[in-house]
Amino acid sequence: MRYIDPLTDFGFKKIFTEPDSQPLLLSLLNDVLALSEPITQLHFQNLEQLPDAPAQRRMVYDLLCQDGQGRTILVELQQVRQAYFKDRTLFYVSHLLRRQGQAGVDWDYQLLPVYAIAILNHRLEKKGPVIRRVTLQDQNQEAFYDKLGLVFIELPRFGKTEEQLETHLDRWLYFLKHAGELETMPTVFEHDVIERGFTMAELYALSEADRERYQEELKHYRDALSMLRTAREEGIAEGIEKGIEKGIEKGIEKGIEKGIEKGIEKGIEKGIEKGIEKGIEKGIEKGMEQAIQRLIRSGIPADQARRLLGLE
Repeated sequence: MRYIDPLTDFGFKKIFTEPDSQPLLLSLLNDVLALSEPITQLHFQNLEQLPDAPAQRRMVYDLLCQDGQGRTILVELQQVRQAYFKDRTLFYVSHLLRRQGQAGVDWDYQLLPVYAIAILNHRLEKKGPVIRRVTLQDQNQEAFYDKLGLVFIELPRFGKTEEQLETHLDRWLYFLKHAGELETMPTVFEHDVIERGFTMAELYALSEADRERYQEELKHYRDALSMLRTAREEGIAEGIEKGIEKGIEKGIEKGIEKGIEKGIEKGIEKGIEKGIEKGIEKGIEKGMEQAIQRLIRSGIPADQARRLLGLE
């Protein structure tokens, strides 16, 4: 492994927030946001936002900056799936909008734009594009409010090879997804601003303290991922077991229910059949008895009457 992984907290900050990294960050943000007025300079903001009340959770951002026009850009890295990640993103963004509020009666509620970029190392949903851009639109899909934008980048969906990279954004996505696995820089990045990203990501160019910090973070991440995978597998196994158990239980219940229903149906059917059969049999028997009685009443002896009717 020659390069640090840009998707780790340490790696991302090392590559994009060092004093010499601004050209890299400007390039990435401009490619992702594709604003009509490009970002030309950036100022980093405090990553920790204190809550309004002590009982509320504090917010710690991965990267927060403001450009020369006062536009706020939030960048969040997410390694593993989180149930309410979209909610969390909107919560963070709403806080960044709300903090622009000013005291006094002279403030007219005018807000400066806020943009959030979420770089995900997992799929947000079962289906979807690599990049999902979210804006406020009305029912006619026309822009309703252009000062709020969300961009979700799902790196597992990005499957282009080095030879298939068409746009500069493609190159950034390839760098983010694969830099931590590469031993050499692909030639497509020569004479590109991203080449500096590879230089910044050189593992052995780090100080010993930074290398140890990075390796420690990587270990914690791999341990967490392993525990998550184990928990998921155990959950699936338990779910299958519970499902089979519930299925058998439900199957027996349904079987009994169906069996009773079928049994009653069959019983009635068989009963009717048997009843008709018995009825005919009984009817014939009754008819014969009446015939014998009529013959006897006409003067024919009983034994002879029975023989006449084929009963003896």
